[in-house]
Amino acid sequence: MPAPHSKLTTEGLPAAQSLIVDQSMSADKIVDPVSPWDWLPALILFSATALVVVWQNSRLGVLWDLSYVLENSFRMSLGQVPYRDFPFPYPPLTFLIQATLIKLAGRVFWHHVVYCAVMGGAATVLTWRILINLLRETTHARLLAFCLSLPLVVLGIYCVFPHPFYDPDCTFAILLSILLLQHFADGRGSLLGGVLAGMTLVIPLFIKQNTGSAFLVTTSLALFVSAGIGAIRQRQSAITRQYSLGLRLGFFWHF
Repeated sequence: MPAPHSKLTTEGLPAAQSLIVDQSMSADKIVDPVSPWDWLPALILFSATALVVVWQNSRLGVLWDLSYVLENSFRMSLGQVPYRDFPFPYPPLTFLIQATLIKLAGRVFWHHVVYCAVMGGAATVLTWRILINLLRETTHARLLAFCLSLPLVVLGIYCVFPHPFYDPDCTFAILLSILLLQHFADGRGSLLGGVLAGMTLVIPLFIKQNTGSAFLVTTSLALFVSAGIGAIRQRQSAITRQYSLGLRLGFFWHF
């Protein structure tokens, strides 16, 4: 006969043991962020998005915007310095990337199309990975994340406007930064990785001012609020300190 203090649950287990079992069962339902089969949906999303970008380039040409990016990039490839040698009201990163492509591959258009296709496909995959991290505690998280990412095959960052431009590049940088923040916030990375993730917060600002500054301000504010809550509870998170250090290093590196 069990002792009076060991009250049995409907399953016949003591209450404390039942609580431990319930917690372990709920933990088993959390989806592992990495699966050996992740390459298959990633390949499908990447390839489909890249094909749409290539198809768009075969039928659409927005010559005014395209010529502005390529003209200034060509000037940079010749060694001219923006802001000094010619008027330039934008951050330089997108133009420097295109200038590097021109310098390495020559003055042909197809490698800019390849760049847009790769960036578009990679952005769709990044979004899919972010959704898996957000939905990992739900049922069929991977299937749900894949279905939610499918519209980006035709509505991705380079699918509507298929030429090199700073808006899609800034969106890609933001997606990459969010994924890195998610990854290292789970404690799966090293100190150096957390610092590098913090440094990525600055990159969108040097691609497009308004979008990049909005992302930087809101994310930095969230980190500072998290650090303040941790200080009030007398346990500031180590990952918050790593992000803050990376953010400061990113500013010093760019300026």
